Amino acid sequence: MSADTSTDTSTSVTGPVSNEPLTDSEREAWRAVLVLADTLRSLVSGTVAPATGLSSADYLVLNRLSSAPENRLSGLKALAAKLNWSASRLSHQLKRMGTRGLVERVYEDGTGLVTMTATPMAEQAMRVATALHDKAVRRYFLSIATPDELRVIIDLAERVTAHRAVPNQPQD
Repeated sequence: MSADTSTDTSTSVTGPVSNEPLTDSEREAWRAVLVLADTLRSLVSGTVAPATGLSSADYLVLNRLSSAPENRLSGLKALAAKLNWSASRLSHQLKRMGTRGLVERVYEDGTGLVTMTATPMAEQAMRVATALHDKAVRRYFLSIATPDELRVIIDLAERVTAHRAVPNQPQD
């Protein structure tokens, strides 16, 4: 006995979500998104890491910390959510970064929250990394994409993010 797999009860921005296998063009589009993201991440990281010693993950964490007041954030789960990481993954990353002198973690008495702070060494590395990062993003992405393509990418990212954030939305 086979189950009907044509649609499920979840919805997308455009209507019901199909359970059918991806079409060739859908598969091609999805693979293109993955290849684009992986390629850009690799190219940008390949520019930043050799000059600064910062991995892509280091840069993501320090970028969030450096945009916070006093380069400091409280709450491991809150930062993990901003990075779309699990708390466990962030905890392990912070431990590695702490060993290398990039971050300090302090557990606050009473609340159990951890406060994460970028060290002066991390701030110095981020000054160099940010300039290299921006140059690489311009070279490998912005110089190739048209303004219309950038708008489409921004709009799509906003819709995907908003759809993900809808409360009680079934997740596939």
